[in-house]
Amino acid sequence: MNIVIFNGSPRPHGNTAAMVNAYREGAESTGHHVTVFDVCRMHVAGCLACEYCHTKEQRTCIQKDDMQKIYPVLDEADMLVLASPVYYHGLSGQLKCVIDRIYAPGYPRHLRKSALLLSSGSKDVYGGAIYTYRHSFLEWLHLEDMGVFVAAGDENKSPQLLDRLRAAGAALVDPDDHNVARLVIRAGDVEVRAPLNQTQAARDLMNRLPLTVSGVDSGVDYCCGLKEGTFDEAEKQQGWSNGDVSVSDGWFALLHSGQEQSQDYRVMVVAHLNEAANAQVKALPQQVTFELSLEEPYVSARDFESLEGWS
Repeated sequence: MNIVIFNGSPRPHGNTAAMVNAYREGAESTGHHVTVFDVCRMHVAGCLACEYCHTKEQRTCIQKDDMQKIYPVLDEADMLVLASPVYYHGLSGQLKCVIDRIYAPGYPRHLRKSALLLSSGSKDVYGGAIYTYRHSFLEWLHLEDMGVFVAAGDENKSPQLLDRLRAAGAALVDPDDHNVARLVIRAGDVEVRAPLNQTQAARDLMNRLPLTVSGVDSGVDYCCGLKEGTFDEAEKQQGWSNGDVSVSDGWFALLHSGQEQSQDYRVMVVAHLNEAANAQVKALPQQVTFELSLEEPYVSARDFESLEGWS
C-alpha cells in the first residue's frame, strides 16, 4: 500500500515528528511504502479560489509551488495520514494550506484510507482538528478510518505511545473489494447494488446521493436526466460492458445491453452491475423511477465523542 503522511509540525525533532516516525516505521516493517511530506519546510501558498482547476484545466492548480511535488504522489496513494500539533484547537496553518489545495485534483484517484495523529499540551483541544478530519476526509472523500491517535503533555514521546503507533502502522492492510462503496439502485420491489469505482465522477456522485431519477428503456439502456457533476474527461472510456452504470453529459444511464455495438460512444462509467443484477434491470418496465443511495462498507464516523476536547 502507498501511504502519504503530511507532517504539519515546524519542529523537525518535535513530538509530532516522533509520532510520524513511529507510525512510518511500523508501516514499513510490513512492506508498505511510506512518503512523508514535511509541509512546514515546503513552499505551499493558500488556495486562491480562482476555480482554474475546475473551469480551465481539470485537476490542475494554476499555482506552481511545492504542491506540484505532492500532487502526483497523492494521486497514487491508497492512504493519507494527517499529523499535526494542535494550534488553537485545529491543525497547523501550514498543513491547512496543503489540505485546501487538494481542492484542485478534487478526489485523489486511489485514496481509500486515512488516519490522524495529533500532539498537544492539553487533552481538551482536539475539536477543530477532528472536525476537519471527520467531515473533509472520512465523509467527503469517503475514506475508511484507520484511527485517531492523540498525545498530550507527558504522553508525547512516551515509549507506550510510540509502541502503539508502530503497532498500528504494522497492522495496516491493503484496501480490497470488501471496503468498496456500492451504489444502491431501487425501482419498486427491485433493488440491486453496483460497486463504485475510483473515478472523479463516482466520488462526486457519492456526495450527491440520495437521488431520484426517472427514465425510459431505449433498448440498450435506461437513460435518466441528471444535472452534470464533476468528472474528468480523461477517465471516459470507449464503449461499455453490459451492466455498466454511467454518469456524464447530463445523464444517468444503466447500460444493460448493446456492448457489441458500443465502441462508437465515449462514456463515463462509475459502477458495474453483475450479470444477475443486470438481468433484473433488463426485466423492469419501459418507464421507471430509480431511487439511488449509497451503501458504505464501514462506519465513517467513529466514536470521536469519547476523545476529550471533541464535544
